[in-house]
Amino acid sequence: MNTPLPRSGKGLAVSPDVEMIAQAIREARRRHGLTQTQLAGLSGTGLRFISELERGKPNVALNKVLGVLAVLGLRIQVGGGS
Repeated sequence: MNTPLPRSGKGLAVSPDVEMIAQAIREARRRHGLTQTQLAGLSGTGLRFISELERGKPNVALNKVLGVLAVLGLRIQVGGGS
């Protein structure tokens, strides 16, 4: 049986993994000495997207997320849980 995910303020499910990704991106951006505006320019996204991504907004486009991760030298590892 699957456990339901907690709900965000707008009724969308927020996974703890989304929050972990958001935190990793924010910390990596700061380590690289980048502003959100600079990261947006380098990754081909916008400031609003970076801001929402760092806050863990659950409905961001995966291709944009991957572009941001690439700029910061981060990657996502996918695996099965048990």
